[in-house]
Amino acid sequence: MKQTAVPIYDSKAIKLRSIFEFKELLRYRFLVRNLVSRDLKVRYKRSVLGFIWVMLNPLLTMAVISIVFSQLLRYSVQYYPTFLLSGILIWNLYAQGSVAAMSNLLGNGSVLKRIYVPPSVFIASSIGSALVNLLFAILPFYILALLNGVPISLTWILVIVPIVEVTIFAFGIGLIISPLMVFFTDTFEIYSVLVNIYLYLTPIYYPSSILPEPLQQAEDWNPMFLFINCFRDAVLGDRIPHFHQMILGGVYALGAFLVGWLFFTRLENNFAYHF
Repeated sequence: MKQTAVPIYDSKAIKLRSIFEFKELLRYRFLVRNLVSRDLKVRYKRSVLGFIWVMLNPLLTMAVISIVFSQLLRYSVQYYPTFLLSGILIWNLYAQGSVAAMSNLLGNGSVLKRIYVPPSVFIASSIGSALVNLLFAILPFYILALLNGVPISLTWILVIVPIVEVTIFAFGIGLIISPLMVFFTDTFEIYSVLVNIYLYLTPIYYPSSILPEPLQQAEDWNPMFLFINCFRDAVLGDRIPHFHQMILGGVYALGAFLVGWLFFTRLENNFAYHF
């Protein structure tokens, strides 16, 4: 019987690292699925409520912030609880995914030193876990929207566009910051501070209309505001999100991914020396 040759990993035979890594990520997609499943099971293993926390956590955050901003600070926004939760969900997808990407790559350094696994697998699984968390929270979000009096509309289906865009954007940012974490462990603390600053500079808890005109114009170039605004338009605006915002958001997402992918694949051969 003729035996099939076993493929051998040979780094010297690689001509274009970025293309090779992309093919390897697709080939190891089963591992991404397993890592996402493991992450979710471990996170809620000893929790009484388990996966319910995926839905309950953003709802509790929304309730607290809604009281502070709508009552104490007197923001008058129609359907404010839904307005607020929509921003929190999209922001959590970006922030949780990108922050987890740093920890995940560094935390699996020992694995990468012992066996061959494409390092991008750990970035993809981090973003995948954040995406699954959002998908679990979508149903409670729509229930809240109906209880809040938001009229149901076919445009609700269009939330898939900003969700896909912010997923790709978060993946790109994760590819940029995770190698920095390998070489400079201070990256985690610095990035965490920057994410918090970015959070309050983005109209999530408050409407962009309260900002001075120059800042409102600046927000039109803020990637996260574009993603969140498209999501809100589809749910609260009962209309198709602005076409130019969807296109610009897509450009930001693809741009971040391409820059991140080239940056990541250029440095990944040096990871083993710094774990």
